[in-house]
Amino acid sequence: MRITKLTIDAKSGKYPIYIGNELINNTSKILLENSIAFSKCLIVVDKNVPKKNLINLKKSLKKKEIFTYFFKPNELNKNQKTVNQILEVLLKKNFSRNDCLISMGGGITGDIGGFVASLFKRGIKFINIPTTLLSQVDSSIGGKTGVNTKYGKNLIGSFYQPKLVLSDTN
Repeated sequence: MRITKLTIDAKSGKYPIYIGNELINNTSKILLENSIAFSKCLIVVDKNVPKKNLINLKKSLKKKEIFTYFFKPNELNKNQKTVNQILEVLLKKNFSRNDCLISMGGGITGDIGGFVASLFKRGIKFINIPTTLLSQVDSSIGGKTGVNTKYGKNLIGSFYQPKLVLSDTN
């Protein structure tokens, strides 16, 4: 198992990007190595992600209280209505600023997940697990988040850096 670790040095702080295989299975270990602690997390997962990946992520986070929001990724669903639905889950489940949102999917899923994480209680921990090549080399780096409006793409958003990016090559 070969793993590459890169460090992104953004204005708002540094965060690691791990690239390699079996990363999802070792998420808890990677969180511990990077001092990323939380007790509760919401996984916003792209409906196209193989169920096996979600199961493996949950197994790795077995000591955490885990909730799942399934997201149908398309430009029409990348909107404020979806953001409000995810925020509603965080509110109903009484998430705190010390909890975490994990995005697992392509770039649209990462954009929505990061944007919600930036909004909830003025920012909760955000972990991005990009699952497409484009999201691994583009949208998961740099903290660009946002949603579309009837006036155009990505017109509402923020720059919000993740605490961690896992690019699992499996």
